[in-house]
Amino acid sequence: MGEDFMKWSSLWEISELLSEKGGCELQKVVFCTAVPREPDDKRARHNTFNTAQAGQGVTVIKGHHVWDDTAGKYSEKQSDINVALSLLMDAEDDLYDAAYLISADSDQAATARVFKERHPKKKLICVAPPSRNPPTKCVAYADFSFTMKKDLIERCIMDNIVPTPSGAMVRRPERYDPPKEWVHPKKRPKFNPKTFGL
Repeated sequence: MGEDFMKWSSLWEISELLSEKGGCELQKVVFCTAVPREPDDKRARHNTFNTAQAGQGVTVIKGHHVWDDTAGKYSEKQSDINVALSLLMDAEDDLYDAAYLISADSDQAATARVFKERHPKKKLICVAPPSRNPPTKCVAYADFSFTMKKDLIERCIMDNIVPTPSGAMVRRPERYDPPKEWVHPKKRPKFNPKTFGL
């Protein structure tokens, strides 16, 4: 969205708001990612973000990057399959009755198909990030689908300092500092869930 400060948001809190609107009690949030190989500052920010998410209760599953000679850059690997495995394994363990798959990647259509074939009584909600549409091939297997609103993410921006799983504290990277005139939505008057597409 071109606003770096929006990246410093709690995936747990976003998921909590989505779950509550759907009448569900949140059980688990999984974030599948891969820490960049370079440059150093980007890698450091990503690691800080992952640590902050873990401090919020999010399960962070890391893939890796490999060099792609054709593209001339590093390519992320394993994140797609980690999403699929997490969704299906937690369904097999009967951890949930409804799953929110947040992705704009059409490759997850196979995940959605197998999920519904194996667990037809469980609900699958496909959610796309702002300015994207849920992949058509995923929507075909979903019970419901929608695009997340930017305002929802903004409401879930974390504090400057966030506790880690070890009890230590992690500080927000300077690049993710909000504009000086910005006021957190929680400190603004009135909050109407309908405003956020909930």
